[in-house]
Amino acid sequence: MERISAYKGYFIAAYTVEAGKQFVGYAKVCAAEPESVWNVQAVEKLTSASAHSELEAVAAAEQKARRAIAELTTGWDSGTAPGALEN
Repeated sequence: MERISAYKGYFIAAYTVEAGKQFVGYAKVCAAEPESVWNVQAVEKLTSASAHSELEAVAAAEQKARRAIAELTTGWDSGTAPGALEN
């Protein structure tokens, strides 16, 4: 299962992978709308816990991505890298 959704100015590219009798959800937070869940420039990549169904797994990954987006600071620029750490 794959789906792309918008949330607070970001896009979440979520998908599932079968793992035995369960599924694991993955999500990529993107600053621009991706064409697919596979070809993205991700700001953040996340993994959810395994679930019994694809729908549960993708929903869990999307929820984790929404929490990550909520934690981003206002004015954060996804196009810049942080400076080097100083001693």
